[in-house]
Amino acid sequence: MKKYVFFNEDPNHFVFERMRAGKYDITADDINSFIDGYKETDITDFLICLNASMCWYPSRRTDNAIDKYRLWLSSGKITDERENTVTWGAKMNSDLYAAGLDYRAMWIERLREIGIRPWISIRMNDIHGSAKKGDFLNSELVEAHPEYRRTPYREPVSNYDCALDYMREDVRSYYLAVIEESLSRYDADGIELDFMREAYCLCVGREYEGIAVMTDFMRSAHSLIMAAGEKRGKRIKTAVRLPADPELAMRLGFDAFTWADEGLVDVITVSPRWSSADNNMPIDIWKRIFEKKGVLILAGLEILLEPYPRRPRKYLSNTLESARGSCCAYLSMGADGIYLFNYMDTLVHESEKGDCLANRGMDEFLRSAGSPSLLEKSDRRHIVTYCDVSAPGAARIRQLPAKVSESGYSLLRIPTGNIPKDARVTLVLGFTGENKSAIPAAYANAMSCRYIGKVPYALPMYDDMEYHALEIANNGNLPPVTVAEIYSRGGSGTVSWAEIQIAQNK
Repeated sequence: MKKYVFFNEDPNHFVFERMRAGKYDITADDINSFIDGYKETDITDFLICLNASMCWYPSRRTDNAIDKYRLWLSSGKITDERENTVTWGAKMNSDLYAAGLDYRAMWIERLREIGIRPWISIRMNDIHGSAKKGDFLNSELVEAHPEYRRTPYREPVSNYDCALDYMREDVRSYYLAVIEESLSRYDADGIELDFMREAYCLCVGREYEGIAVMTDFMRSAHSLIMAAGEKRGKRIKTAVRLPADPELAMRLGFDAFTWADEGLVDVITVSPRWSSADNNMPIDIWKRIFEKKGVLILAGLEILLEPYPRRPRKYLSNTLESARGSCCAYLSMGADGIYLFNYMDTLVHESEKGDCLANRGMDEFLRSAGSPSLLEKSDRRHIVTYCDVSAPGAARIRQLPAKVSESGYSLLRIPTGNIPKDARVTLVLGFTGENKSAIPAAYANAMSCRYIGKVPYALPMYDDMEYHALEIANNGNLPPVTVAEIYSRGGSGTVSWAEIQIAQNK
């Protein structure tokens, strides 16, 4: 039985990607054929994001990128649009609307024609540009009110400090206006309130008292959504995107428990922020909590992937096999569906990114992302990653790097989903450090693993580690979650990469 697949299209990608490919004149055929590219995939619901810090459609309620571009152009702030990707993209958006091509409205119509449910998505606290005063991306609210930041009592030390504080009534009113207008302008079947752009919506130190404020905000938003549905003669569904763990969400002010009890949400997507896909989110716990409340639980996947917050960053991307692995594991854990973030189309392929999903297999992936039976029978990789969101007092799970020695064990939890009895199952460990004599060893699910030997790296692995493979004996009864106890023979070492590879015997 196929599962839901929600697909998020960000506010600028469609125009910016075509600009990157040298296509500056977008036609109605281009707009419709873009959506046609998702026909006959597993995508069931398509979310059209309308804003970042400000709206990227010609809003009449708030400032927006189209009007801002025209103002900057007339005032001489822009002399050559092509010198700046953002303002050139704003020009292309402006030209489209001036030509009467509201491409989001056109997408909604086309999506219905091909059998995909259209949603709109609102980023509830986007911080792109907010750390730099005068950045084109900033809304007037951000520019005019630095005191509305979540750290108004000190200078910001990170981009997250520049997020807006929902304890401020003006901030809440701004986003309610965006919600109300977007529902009036676009005839969507649902609206997503994306709190992962950004999850830091409350003044530091006021997260606990902010829980009630955020819940009241959700009640106000729900009233607007229900009123819009009544005007259109249908029920408009509400989705939210939240941090990966229920405790983490609550500690940041998001009381999803009350929201569900009061019928304020229909869909909860649990998700990383951006740094990496999180392959160990407790989807099974989310399901146990919400399964009797009529709320769908989706596993949110990010296109980027890394095992821990390594510096300097290399910005590795999922491959076909690793993306399949994430989907298979989460559907096996009980997720009602998969949510794809930053899995958008690519017109300009970058050879230096090698075997990433954008260069190989995206179409094949989108045709299987919601199909457990296809995923289970496919070659896949289950890579240990981490949670990239933190909250005061909440546990932060990072399994790597892990120190190992002949007498020192480290444990890794690796969800895989169901494993066919004839599949080859391999644990691959990546070592960093100077000790080249250390040979990894492991037990998987209380069974000893057979050492195979060194293996070459394969993207999205790092190219500066030494990789070793160990066989996990497949007796046909392997559990959908493997716990590996890793250690070493011949000295101590540091494991900085770990994955389980599942290969079908063909």
